[in-house]
Amino acid sequence: MRSSIWIMVLICALCVAAPASVRAETSNDEVVAELREMRKALKQQNELIQKQQAKIEELERKVATSPMAQPPAPTGTRPGALPGQIGSLLPEIGAVGDIVATSSEDDNDTDGNDRVAVRHVELVLGSNVDPYSRFDASLTYSDFEAAGVEEAYLTRWGLPGDLTARFGRFFPKVGKQASIHRDSVPTVDEPLVIRRYFGSEGYFRTGADLTRIFEGPAGWVFQPSLGVLEGGTGEGGTVFGSTRRRPTAYSHLKAYKDLSDSSSFELGATHLVGSKDADPQFEVNVFGVDATYLNNLTPTSKLLLQSEVFAQHRRENFTVNDTTGEETRFDRHPWGAYALAEYRFAPQWAVGARADHVKLVDTAGPRQYDQGLSAFLTFYQSEWARWRLQFRHEERGPRETDDSVMLQGTFAIGTHKHKIQ
Repeated sequence: MRSSIWIMVLICALCVAAPASVRAETSNDEVVAELREMRKALKQQNELIQKQQAKIEELERKVATSPMAQPPAPTGTRPGALPGQIGSLLPEIGAVGDIVATSSEDDNDTDGNDRVAVRHVELVLGSNVDPYSRFDASLTYSDFEAAGVEEAYLTRWGLPGDLTARFGRFFPKVGKQASIHRDSVPTVDEPLVIRRYFGSEGYFRTGADLTRIFEGPAGWVFQPSLGVLEGGTGEGGTVFGSTRRRPTAYSHLKAYKDLSDSSSFELGATHLVGSKDADPQFEVNVFGVDATYLNNLTPTSKLLLQSEVFAQHRRENFTVNDTTGEETRFDRHPWGAYALAEYRFAPQWAVGARADHVKLVDTAGPRQYDQGLSAFLTFYQSEWARWRLQFRHEERGPRETDDSVMLQGTFAIGTHKHKIQ
């Protein structure tokens, strides 16, 4: 009797538990299905967000390249500034400092030899003037010279033929290293050919130029430039005379191509024509060719190869001594070149070397050229701070040689057009 009772109790328990188990299984299936639906909806929302973000970026690119597409500036903001921008009321402001410690065999107390010197401080200002133009200025200060204006120019885009114009003082597109700011040069100093021909701080003049970018065949991108500049050169430059009222005309063509997803090649050709003295004749023609190869070998390493050659044709290649009447003749076709290689072997470290050779202008004697070799090591602390150690051996003039070691610190604050690279 007792066994029959227990059997009936067990059967009743199973009858109660079985529906509960079925209900639990059914409930779990519903939860899994709901989770799948939620994941599907979330994935669709992410895809929609990505599409909208891509559209926003495309619109921002169109606004940047086609200022005509910008809406009128609201009342109380600077013309050309978009609503909500920090720079809508104040211009972009930044500063770059270039501090160099030099130990040299040169006995002359110049260029910061055997001391730490503030070689270059650049105050950078810039902002949109209106939807069609932008103004940029760079004011420079140094231990070696008085304060000056390195750049102050207006950029006007959207001209007929997709031309872009600059008016004021700027770096004309002449070669590679003569046309960039000192903090963008890949070595502590400029190559000898740049220093001897165009000036120790590169080549910046007052004038106007026109530039246009267009796509060519086989993936090439071309950028021709034409300009008229004031005469003369930078500090220590000898390619033209010192008279500014005799203009210099220049033209440049840059051709760029991506060789692969990780490598690119750039080729440039330059021509300048100007005067060597105060007369109205154009006695000097300068021809230049530059080439740059960049290969991002890995996500953290890259190789840079760069070279430039400048050759001159000088119609007047002699001087006459006013006292004796003796005539001295010079080389009519002086030239100079450099070759540079830099290997960035780690995200923050790079090593490189540069070879220089330049034939001097209007120089007579047994040795009419300078040459040098440099090796450098760079530590990129961040995109706003960089340290560079360089050893340089130079042979100057007839018998003079100089070995020097330079430690450079370059630092940027605020808004700056070009990051420290």
